[in-house]
Amino acid sequence: MTNYITRIEKCSKQAKRYRIFVDGTEVCSVHEDVLVKFHLYKGMEMEPSQLEELLQAEEYNKVKQAVMRYLSYKPRTVYEVKQHLNEKGYEAALGEQAIKEMEAQGFLDDRQYAKSWVAERHRHKGYGTLRLRQELTKKGVASSHIDEALAEMDEEEQRQLAMKIAERRYLRICGEPWPTIERRLGQYLLRQGYPVSLVYEILREFRDRDEAEKGNG
Repeated sequence: MTNYITRIEKCSKQAKRYRIFVDGTEVCSVHEDVLVKFHLYKGMEMEPSQLEELLQAEEYNKVKQAVMRYLSYKPRTVYEVKQHLNEKGYEAALGEQAIKEMEAQGFLDDRQYAKSWVAERHRHKGYGTLRLRQELTKKGVASSHIDEALAEMDEEEQRQLAMKIAERRYLRICGEPWPTIERRLGQYLLRQGYPVSLVYEILREFRDRDEAEKGNG
């Protein structure tokens, strides 16, 4: 027995979804993208196998729309998208398919994400390489992408930024005894993600300055 689409009805004026009726019975609702992809129209023949294919495409489209909504707020990593889809209960295989499509279209790019993250967090937050690596690792970015992004950081620029934020912190606590300053300033720079060797170097400079200033007082 041949089945036909007898009606296609828009769910609402705002929604991009359509209700599909076969032989007078509503069988599913699909997104506008699926409607266009399958060239659905009233009077179209609809075999059971075609209906199954339609339903699978609709399920995949739901996953893809979920990914696009998630990416619309701010850039994400592949790992973050996978976690989001898992929390929403979507099928893993469909999630992988949607992620590959987003990567192919340039909407997901962990390599570029790492570079942008490093540039922004270093410049505006004053974070050093260790903290930046830790943050990106937590976001599931591959070590190769992290290494590449961090390699673009200029060592002298990192030292100058570390000195700049150390200066701001020093001015807030310079009235304390040097051992207190050393502990608090050193811990702050380490939390910011600067290497121990650089932290020691900066502390030596501030110790000499602290001794000179207080010695002259």
